[in-house]
Amino acid sequence: MVNFNLSGNFFTSLTFSEDLAVAVLVLLATLVVASLFIFKFYKSLSKRNLISLNLYKYNTSDHPVTSKIVAMLFYLIEYIFFIPFLIMLWFAGIAILISLISSESLTVDYILWISAALIGAIRVLSYIRGEIATDLAKLFPFTTLSFLLLSAGGFNLDLLMENLRSIPSLLDHILSFILVVLVVEIFMRIIYTLIEFWKSEGGEVSSKKETQPQEDE
Repeated sequence: MVNFNLSGNFFTSLTFSEDLAVAVLVLLATLVVASLFIFKFYKSLSKRNLISLNLYKYNTSDHPVTSKIVAMLFYLIEYIFFIPFLIMLWFAGIAILISLISSESLTVDYILWISAALIGAIRVLSYIRGEIATDLAKLFPFTTLSFLLLSAGGFNLDLLMENLRSIPSLLDHILSFILVVLVVEIFMRIIYTLIEFWKSEGGEVSSKKETQPQEDE
């Protein structure tokens, strides 16, 4: 038989802790916001077409080749002016994330070098295999989030501030790293745009063949 006295004593001994409930809600909200930020960050970093270009719509114009070439030139000019700001944001974000989980043995110059190589690799992979680029782009952000959650007291704020203070002395290195990533990005974009141009030309030829009337046999 069930001892109802013991059951009653068990339930009456339970207490509700408002502090713990608030702590759970705060952590929950923090994780949601951090995860959404990380999602937006790595999706933009691993996205191939940051600015869309549809060359197929020029196939119906009177001078499709000329229209496509002009559109490509304006597109590349717009891309060249737009992409450096994104690269600087990506570079700063990745460098800060690596600094959060780095040890004291890693110098700021080494962290910046890793950040530039990582961003360059992700951007190249975004043109070759988008799935790999996405997986690589989310690696350090979610690793940092896991580190901050699981290593209570392991976060060294003093080390992070010291690294940030030493950044102005490495501006020449930072500019070199950003320039390398920018050149790689522009090179990959030019190759991709040319490939899209030839594909659109092929689509134009095939569409013309399909619209030609068939001769009676």
